[in-house]
Amino acid sequence: MKTSRTTALLGNGSPAESAFARGLEMRRVATRAEWSQARSLRYEALRQRGEIEPSDETGYGDKHDAALNSVTFLLSRNDMPLGSTRSSVSSANRRWLLPASETFEREIQSSIGLESTIVEASLMVVHPDATLDPKSALFHLFKAHMLHCAMENADWLVVAVRDSQIGFYRRMFNMEILSGAEKYPGMASARVLMGFEYRQQAPVVFKRIPAMAVTEADERDFAASGVITFDARRGATSTRRSETPPYLVAGD
Repeated sequence: MKTSRTTALLGNGSPAESAFARGLEMRRVATRAEWSQARSLRYEALRQRGEIEPSDETGYGDKHDAALNSVTFLLSRNDMPLGSTRSSVSSANRRWLLPASETFEREIQSSIGLESTIVEASLMVVHPDATLDPKSALFHLFKAHMLHCAMENADWLVVAVRDSQIGFYRRMFNMEILSGAEKYPGMASARVLMGFEYRQQAPVVFKRIPAMAVTEADERDFAASGVITFDARRGATSTRRSETPPYLVAGD
Protein backbone atom coordinates (compact mmCIF):
# COMPACT_ATOMS: atom_id res chain seq x y z
CA MET A 1 0.00 0.00 0.00
CA LYS A 2 1.36 3.43 -0.90
CA THR A 3 1.86 6.04 1.79
CA SER A 4 0.78 9.64 1.24
CA ARG A 5 4.43 10.57 0.87
CA THR A 6 4.96 7.89 -1.76
CA THR A 7 1.90 9.08 -3.66
CA ALA A 8 3.21 12.63 -3.66
CA LEU A 9 6.64 11.56 -4.83
CA LEU A 10 5.51 9.26 -7.61
CA GLY A 11 2.95 11.76 -8.85
CA ASN A 12 -0.06 9.52 -8.50
CA GLY A 13 -2.86 11.48 -7.27
CA SER A 14 24.25 27.49 3.14
CA PRO A 15 23.35 28.89 -0.24
CA ALA A 16 23.32 25.65 -2.18
CA GLU A 17 26.69 25.90 -3.87
CA SER A 18 26.50 29.75 -3.67
CA ALA A 19 25.82 31.46 -7.00
CA PHE A 20 25.37 28.19 -8.85
CA ALA A 21 22.10 27.51 -7.03
CA ARG A 22 20.46 30.77 -8.06
CA GLY A 23 17.77 30.05 -10.60
CA LEU A 24 18.03 26.28 -10.07
CA GLU A 25 14.91 24.18 -9.72
CA MET A 26 14.19 20.48 -10.01
CA ARG A 27 10.75 19.09 -10.69
CA ARG A 28 9.03 15.77 -11.16
CA VAL A 29 8.56 15.11 -14.89
CA ALA A 30 4.85 15.01 -15.60
CA THR A 31 3.95 16.66 -18.90
CA ARG A 32 4.60 15.53 -22.45
CA ALA A 33 6.98 18.48 -22.95
CA GLU A 34 8.94 17.62 -19.80
CA TRP A 35 9.28 13.98 -20.86
CA SER A 36 10.54 15.10 -24.25
CA GLN A 37 13.16 17.32 -22.58
CA ALA A 38 14.30 14.58 -20.19
CA ARG A 39 14.62 11.93 -22.90
CA SER A 40 16.42 14.33 -25.21
CA LEU A 41 18.88 15.20 -22.45
CA ARG A 42 19.56 11.53 -21.83
CA TYR A 43 20.09 10.87 -25.52
CA GLU A 44 22.59 13.71 -26.02
CA ALA A 45 24.63 12.82 -22.94
CA LEU A 46 24.65 9.06 -23.56
CA ARG A 47 25.41 9.45 -27.26
CA GLN A 48 28.34 11.77 -26.60
CA ARG A 49 29.74 9.28 -24.10
CA GLY A 50 29.46 6.52 -26.69
CA GLU A 51 27.02 4.55 -24.52
CA ILE A 52 24.31 4.38 -27.18
CA GLU A 53 24.20 4.49 -30.95
CA PRO A 54 22.84 7.53 -32.82
CA SER A 55 19.12 7.29 -33.49
CA ASP A 56 16.57 9.20 -35.54
CA GLU A 57 14.40 9.41 -32.42
CA THR A 58 16.96 11.60 -30.58
CA GLY A 59 15.49 10.48 -27.26
CA TYR A 60 16.25 7.75 -24.75
CA GLY A 61 13.94 5.87 -22.41
CA ASP A 62 13.13 2.36 -21.20
CA LYS A 63 10.33 0.38 -19.58
CA HIS A 64 11.19 1.66 -16.10
CA ASP A 65 10.15 5.21 -17.05
CA ALA A 66 6.50 4.16 -16.89
CA ALA A 67 6.81 1.95 -13.80
CA LEU A 68 4.72 2.91 -10.78
CA ASN A 69 7.77 2.80 -8.51
CA SER A 70 9.83 5.26 -10.58
CA VAL A 71 9.87 9.03 -10.86
CA THR A 72 11.96 11.09 -13.28
CA PHE A 73 13.28 14.55 -12.46
CA LEU A 74 14.34 17.47 -14.62
CA LEU A 75 16.89 19.98 -13.30
CA SER A 76 16.63 23.44 -14.84
CA ARG A 77 18.34 26.77 -14.41
CA ASN A 78 16.25 29.82 -15.23
CA ASP A 79 13.82 27.45 -17.00
CA MET A 80 16.55 25.95 -19.22
CA PRO A 81 16.86 22.14 -18.80
CA LEU A 82 20.38 21.09 -17.86
CA GLY A 83 20.10 17.67 -16.21
CA SER A 84 17.84 14.74 -15.47
CA THR A 85 17.73 11.69 -13.23
CA ARG A 86 15.38 8.85 -12.33
CA SER A 87 14.65 7.46 -8.87
CA SER A 88 13.05 4.06 -8.22
CA VAL A 89 12.01 2.36 -4.98
CA SER A 90 11.35 -1.19 -3.85
CA SER A 91 10.49 -2.48 -0.38
CA ALA A 92 9.33 -5.65 1.33
CA ASN A 93 5.69 -4.51 1.14
CA ARG A 94 6.01 -3.17 -2.42
CA ARG A 95 8.52 -5.45 -4.12
CA TRP A 96 8.86 -3.75 -7.48
CA LEU A 97 11.59 -4.37 -10.03
CA LEU A 98 14.48 -1.91 -9.85
CA PRO A 99 16.40 -1.04 -13.05
CA ALA A 100 19.55 -2.60 -11.55
CA SER A 101 17.69 -5.81 -10.65
CA GLU A 102 17.98 -7.01 -14.24
CA THR A 103 21.75 -7.22 -13.80
CA PHE A 104 22.41 -7.28 -10.06
CA GLU A 105 19.47 -9.13 -8.47
CA ARG A 106 21.75 -11.69 -6.81
CA GLU A 107 24.07 -9.00 -5.44
CA ILE A 108 21.15 -6.97 -4.11
CA GLN A 109 19.79 -10.01 -2.29
CA SER A 110 23.15 -11.02 -0.80
CA SER A 111 24.51 -7.56 0.12
CA ILE A 112 21.31 -5.75 1.09
CA GLY A 113 18.43 -8.21 1.42
CA LEU A 114 14.95 -8.06 -0.03
CA GLU A 115 13.48 -7.11 3.35
CA SER A 116 15.11 -3.68 2.97
CA THR A 117 13.62 -0.58 1.38
CA ILE A 118 15.92 0.32 -1.51
CA VAL A 119 16.04 3.47 -3.63
CA GLU A 120 17.98 3.35 -6.89
CA ALA A 121 19.43 6.31 -8.80
CA SER A 122 19.59 5.76 -12.55
CA LEU A 123 19.88 7.64 -15.84
CA MET A 124 21.58 10.60 -14.18
CA VAL A 125 22.76 12.94 -16.95
CA VAL A 126 24.00 16.50 -17.46
CA HIS A 127 23.59 18.19 -20.82
CA PRO A 128 26.88 18.06 -22.79
CA ASP A 129 26.65 21.77 -23.63
CA ALA A 130 25.76 22.96 -20.13
CA THR A 131 27.91 25.95 -19.16
CA LEU A 132 28.46 24.84 -15.59
CA ASP A 133 30.50 22.36 -13.61
CA PRO A 134 28.96 18.91 -14.25
CA LYS A 135 30.06 17.80 -10.78
CA SER A 136 28.00 20.55 -9.17
CA ALA A 137 25.03 19.64 -11.34
CA LEU A 138 25.42 16.03 -10.24
CA PHE A 139 25.30 17.01 -6.57
CA HIS A 140 22.04 18.89 -7.13
CA LEU A 141 20.55 16.00 -9.12
CA PHE A 142 21.46 13.64 -6.28
CA LYS A 143 19.20 15.60 -3.95
CA ALA A 144 16.24 13.96 -5.72
CA HIS A 145 17.43 10.55 -4.54
CA MET A 146 18.17 11.77 -1.02
CA LEU A 147 14.64 13.20 -0.86
CA HIS A 148 13.18 9.94 -2.16
CA CYS A 149 15.11 8.02 0.52
CA ALA A 150 13.81 10.37 3.22
CA MET A 151 10.20 10.12 2.07
CA GLU A 152 10.37 6.32 1.81
CA ASN A 153 12.40 5.89 5.03
CA ALA A 154 14.83 3.91 2.87
CA ASP A 155 17.49 1.57 4.19
CA TRP A 156 19.77 1.76 1.15
CA LEU A 157 20.52 3.99 -1.82
CA VAL A 158 22.16 2.20 -4.77
CA VAL A 159 23.49 3.22 -8.19
CA ALA A 160 25.13 1.34 -11.08
CA VAL A 161 28.27 3.20 -12.19
CA ARG A 162 31.06 2.83 -14.72
CA ASP A 163 34.46 1.57 -13.54
CA SER A 164 35.93 5.05 -13.90
CA GLN A 165 33.38 6.47 -11.47
CA ILE A 166 33.97 4.08 -8.56
CA GLY A 167 36.57 6.25 -6.81
CA PHE A 168 34.41 9.37 -7.09
CA TYR A 169 31.34 7.72 -5.61
CA ARG A 170 33.40 6.20 -2.84
CA ARG A 171 35.08 9.51 -1.91
CA MET A 172 32.14 11.86 -2.27
CA PHE A 173 29.20 9.69 -1.20
CA ASN A 174 30.86 7.07 1.05
CA MET A 175 29.45 4.37 -1.22
CA GLU A 176 30.74 0.81 -1.11
CA ILE A 177 31.16 -1.64 -3.97
CA LEU A 178 28.43 -4.28 -4.03
CA SER A 179 29.28 -6.17 -7.24
CA GLY A 180 31.81 -6.82 -9.94
CA ALA A 181 31.59 -5.18 -13.36
CA GLU A 182 28.74 -6.56 -15.45
CA LYS A 183 27.32 -5.84 -18.88
CA TYR A 184 24.42 -3.41 -18.44
CA PRO A 185 21.30 -3.51 -20.66
CA GLY A 186 21.27 -0.84 -23.34
CA MET A 187 24.72 0.58 -22.48
CA ALA A 188 28.09 0.05 -24.12
CA SER A 189 30.04 0.16 -20.85
CA ALA A 190 29.87 -2.35 -18.03
CA ARG A 191 28.52 -1.24 -14.65
CA VAL A 192 29.40 -1.85 -11.01
CA LEU A 193 26.70 -1.67 -8.34
CA MET A 194 27.51 0.68 -5.46
CA GLY A 195 25.47 1.86 -2.49
CA PHE A 196 25.28 3.03 1.10
CA GLU A 197 23.04 2.65 4.12
CA TYR A 198 21.01 5.83 3.93
CA ARG A 199 20.28 6.60 7.57
CA GLN A 200 23.89 6.01 8.54
CA GLN A 201 25.58 7.91 5.73
CA ALA A 202 23.14 10.71 4.86
CA PRO A 203 24.20 13.07 7.69
CA VAL A 204 27.84 12.66 6.68
CA VAL A 205 27.10 13.36 3.01
CA PHE A 206 24.84 16.33 3.83
CA LYS A 207 27.62 17.91 5.86
CA ARG A 208 30.11 17.36 3.04
CA ILE A 209 27.77 18.51 0.24
CA PRO A 210 25.15 20.99 1.53
CA ALA A 211 23.37 21.09 -1.84
CA MET A 212 22.21 17.52 -1.23
CA ALA A 213 20.81 18.12 2.25
CA VAL A 214 17.12 17.26 2.72
CA THR A 215 14.87 18.97 5.25
CA GLU A 216 11.29 18.42 6.33
CA ALA A 217 10.45 21.66 4.49
CA ASP A 218 11.79 20.06 1.31
CA GLU A 219 9.52 17.07 1.85
CA ARG A 220 6.46 19.28 2.45
CA ASP A 221 7.16 21.47 -0.56
CA PHE A 222 7.69 18.53 -2.87
CA ALA A 223 4.55 16.77 -1.67
CA ALA A 224 2.58 19.94 -2.41
CA SER A 225 4.13 20.96 -5.73
CA GLY A 226 6.38 18.26 -7.17
CA VAL A 227 9.22 20.81 -7.10
CA ILE A 228 12.58 20.62 -5.33
CA THR A 229 14.21 23.96 -4.56
CA PHE A 230 17.67 24.85 -3.32
CA ASP A 231 16.94 27.35 -0.56
CA ALA A 232 19.77 29.02 1.38
CA ARG A 233 17.53 29.36 4.43
CA ARG A 234 17.25 25.61 4.85
CA GLY A 235 19.74 23.86 7.03
CA ALA A 236 21.08 20.34 6.90
CA THR A 237 19.18 17.17 7.67
CA SER A 238 16.12 17.10 9.89
CA THR A 239 16.14 15.81 13.46
CA ARG A 240 14.36 12.63 12.42
CA ARG A 241 17.04 11.69 9.91
CA SER A 242 19.98 12.81 12.04
CA GLU A 243 19.08 10.14 14.59
CA THR A 244 20.01 7.57 12.86
CA PRO A 245 35.37 12.85 -12.69
CA PRO A 246 32.17 11.48 -13.87
CA TYR A 247 31.24 14.14 -16.37
CA LEU A 248 28.10 14.17 -18.53
CA VAL A 249 26.74 10.82 -17.41
CA ALA A 250 26.79 9.91 -13.74
CA GLY A 251 25.38 6.63 -12.54
CA ASP A 252 23.51 5.96 -15.76
